[in-house]
Parts: sequence; structure tokens; C-alpha cells
Amino acid sequence: MRIIVPTVKGGLDDRVNPSFGRTPTFTIVDVENGEVVNVQAVSNPGYSQPGGAGVAAAQFVIDQGADVVIAGQFGPNSYGALQAAGIRMFSAPASMTVREAVEAFLRGELSVVTGPEGGDMGHGRGGW
Repeated sequence: MRIIVPTVKGGLDDRVNPSFGRTPTFTIVDVENGEVVNVQAVSNPGYSQPGGAGVAAAQFVIDQGADVVIAGQFGPNSYGALQAAGIRMFSAPASMTVREAVEAFLRGELSVVTGPEGGDMGHGRGGW
């Protein structure tokens, strides 16, 4: 399973960036059998775009083969693109590190995002 989290610098010890489309980097976490097997930080191509950052970021995440995205919130354009691609979205507070957010997701403790502008709009709980 591939989990992608917006971050500032990247890595498991970085914090979840509340912004999805305008985040500087994404941390890509590959999980197999409940264990992290690979982590990489990549630049967000939408970060410096004057417009359409959310769509560009969503397309990049789709192209990376994400199964799940964990972020603070999703704008309407990124939410729509990710939803159309079948990528599950979960909300995590900016106080969490990527490691903590991934572990919370795996335990089923993060809220499912059910609409744009995200934080706590989802009422469901979900693990994979």
C-alpha cells in the first residue's frame, strides 16, 4: 500500500502539512504487512504554480500510485480529482509527524475525509 502525506521537508519525522495543494513536498510511505518498507520525499510540482496547485498536486499523487492520502485538509479541486481516482483521503492534525499519522491510519484511528476543505468533515473511521 502506498500512503502519501504532504510535508514541508519530507520524511517520517516531518509534520503533516495542513495544506495539500501548496505543500512543498510529499512524503511517500510504502507499507507491506503493516510495516513501513520504503520512504521517500519528493517535490510537489504544484507548489509554485500560480493557479491549479490542487489539481497539479492531485495528479502527481495519482501518478505516484497512491492508495491513501493523509492531510490536514483538501480543497475542492484536489478532493474531486483524488476521489475520481479512487484514492482514499484521511485527515490528520498538523501536530502529528508522518510516522504518527501513518501508524494512526494503520490502527484505524484517522477520520475519513468525505468532502473538500477537509479537517474533520468525515465522521467515519478507517484503516485499510
